[in-house]
Amino acid sequence: MRFLILQHLGIEPPALIGDVLEQQGHHLVVVHLEQGEVLPAASAFDGVIVMGGPQSANDNTDYIQTELAWLQAVIPTGIPMLGICLGAQMMAKAAGANIVPSPVRELGWFAVYRTDHTGGDPLFCKMPDGLAVFQWHGETFSLTDSMALVATRADVPAQAFRIGQGQYGLQFHVEVNAAIIDQWIASGESEREHLGAEGIRQLYSETALYLEGMQHFCRQMVHNWLRIMNIK
Repeated sequence: MRFLILQHLGIEPPALIGDVLEQQGHHLVVVHLEQGEVLPAASAFDGVIVMGGPQSANDNTDYIQTELAWLQAVIPTGIPMLGICLGAQMMAKAAGANIVPSPVRELGWFAVYRTDHTGGDPLFCKMPDGLAVFQWHGETFSLTDSMALVATRADVPAQAFRIGQGQYGLQFHVEVNAAIIDQWIASGESEREHLGAEGIRQLYSETALYLEGMQHFCRQMVHNWLRIMNIK
């Protein structure tokens, strides 16, 4: 099967999500939007994955506006979709939500919790309550009537949502590994300033504690996504 990856920055690849798909024998096609590559027809693919990046879904740049218009046309077709961080925000805005500054700038490891919709959800039903996930964002999104909230936390409620059967947006980064986290810290001047030396030390300490558990959930989530697409 063929999966389209919309990538907004070179250091924000599909990583573990892509690894799981390729290990199952599926083919990935990556479009580097920030490099001006053209969005193909979604009908040529079996699923779409929209990755993160430092951009905002509120940006007026041509490629962000083009991507939003593309998502507005593609989401109603029901094609299976995963949006990660910025990708979730792009999906949310395309579905009618507002993108606003996050009440808490989530940088590092934060626990997310189950909701009334989690137990019956094909992807999130086995998510542990209080799962520690990696966050790296300064904006969040409102929730519309079309979104079922499947993961939340008190300070920033919009953590993961489902639209329809197989379209999901995750505010957090389940795909990362330790090397990617290193890259983001090295390249993120404002993030390093916000965290400070002690915050960075805590982030690395918590990565050693929580990364394996989150990666286990990521693998399980992707396998569940494939299962609801009837891909074996």
